[in-house]
Amino acid sequence: MKKAVGSLVIMVLAAIAGFFLGAALENIAGGMILLALIAGIACIVYAIDSAGKESSGKK
Repeated sequence: MKKAVGSLVIMVLAAIAGFFLGAALENIAGGMILLALIAGIACIVYAIDSAGKESSGKK
């Protein structure tokens, strides 16, 4: 549960940053979606990787 809340916070912060980046490039919604999607995929990869390390005993 803690990882899910952290991932959500990271995605919201990325969307806010994407808002300003998109405003500079004259495509606000595109910037928000792009950065939130990139952050979300990164969080998924991190969660899968850390779950694999926990189950195998490596840290």
